[in-house]
Amino acid sequence: MSWKEYYKQHLMSAQEAAQLVQSGDTVSNPLGLGQISSCLMDAITDRKDELMDVEIFLSLTVKPYKLLRPEYRSTFTIISGFWYGRLLRPIVRSEWCVYIPTQGSDIALKSIRRRKHTGRRHGLVFQAAPPDEHGFINLGLDNFFTESAFPYSDYLIVEINPQMPRTYGSTSFHVSTFHAFVEHAEPIPAQATPEPSPAEIEIAKHVTSLLRDRDCIQVGIGGVPAMISKLLESSGLKDLGIHSELVPIGTDRLVEKGVVTGKYKKTHPGKVIAAFAPGNKELYDFVGNNPLCEIHSAAYVNYPFNIAREDNVVAVNGSIEVDLTGQIVSESIGNTMVSGSGGQLDFAIGACWSPGGRAINVLPSTSRDGKISRIVPYITQGSRVTVPRHYAGYVVTEYGVADVYGLTEPERAEALIKIAHPKFREELEKGARERGLLKKKTFPSSATTSAVTPITM
Repeated sequence: MSWKEYYKQHLMSAQEAAQLVQSGDTVSNPLGLGQISSCLMDAITDRKDELMDVEIFLSLTVKPYKLLRPEYRSTFTIISGFWYGRLLRPIVRSEWCVYIPTQGSDIALKSIRRRKHTGRRHGLVFQAAPPDEHGFINLGLDNFFTESAFPYSDYLIVEINPQMPRTYGSTSFHVSTFHAFVEHAEPIPAQATPEPSPAEIEIAKHVTSLLRDRDCIQVGIGGVPAMISKLLESSGLKDLGIHSELVPIGTDRLVEKGVVTGKYKKTHPGKVIAAFAPGNKELYDFVGNNPLCEIHSAAYVNYPFNIAREDNVVAVNGSIEVDLTGQIVSESIGNTMVSGSGGQLDFAIGACWSPGGRAINVLPSTSRDGKISRIVPYITQGSRVTVPRHYAGYVVTEYGVADVYGLTEPERAEALIKIAHPKFREELEKGARERGLLKKKTFPSSATTSAVTPITM
């Protein structure tokens, strides 16, 4: 049978493909740009009166599925490894939604494989570019866990979208790999570039000051990474490389200006390596059909030993709070999950073992209303620690940089208090003494603090 005949025989409507789902199944839908359309997902969830006990794995959701409505709760349970965005956060505390602890490098191994060990069938649904002349579909802008889930899946449903850009890397697979194809065209959702706050601009400046020629960078999502890219354009730095969970916003401009060349990378020299590429149309146009960029699974990109093979890896990720010993909380506010581990720990470990590597954890010094310090004596009750203190690396606020690599706990506490908001420093010093971290009074009261001098590196 030719690939064209195979494709034709397995081409279905959304409603026909939805019939592959059975009661008791776990159905995984990729992150963001690899997610299927509402057309196909709604065809699955419209079977709510026929099905029982179906789990839907959903993270970084960008599409307003019917699944998110209350009337579907008796049939479907949402499992997420990363609560993020306006669509998922309103239901995060519902008993209908549960969080599964995982990190980028092991999401298929620890999450999907474990669900199969409980006796559940596993189905994978995802979006891809149409077959080429040789019969290979292409995952396009997202391969975070898609490829890794293939071996653990009882059925693979591909939504073919001609508007998905084809990409290089580990993204092309023959049609004979899959069980059903649904054709549906729709634009790839563009992500607005976040507007950085004044504090985030200062944080980005501090981070940029820590970078050196030939560094290999990784950044997360948010206003700070976007500002870092902008600052790098005029930084004078050269020959940077990129090995990152996601393709940073502004990579197209950094390559054009010669800031990013990847010339000195040990693995994939001259290439931008990532697991997915959420961003704006300019970024999609840059990554699509560009042999300079390669998209691989997070099992490969985020694997700490692969990261550590590069020299001078600089991993920049956002945090929610940091305690005075260096424990980093990045995914919850108390008991409320707001994101997930993602790749932060993967890259903190990889950067630690990379020759010349540095993990940089960034956060504003206070909550948005300025009433709560985000550097704290103790982490908030219920909070989940994302990065243990021995991998903390650098901590950066708008007030400066604390390099806690190799510091004792008292030295860490002192360094972290120096980059906290001035009005909280006396209180933090008191908390540090209560924990036995400081033996003497070190900092002046907030009333006498007139200026803040960032730590110089």
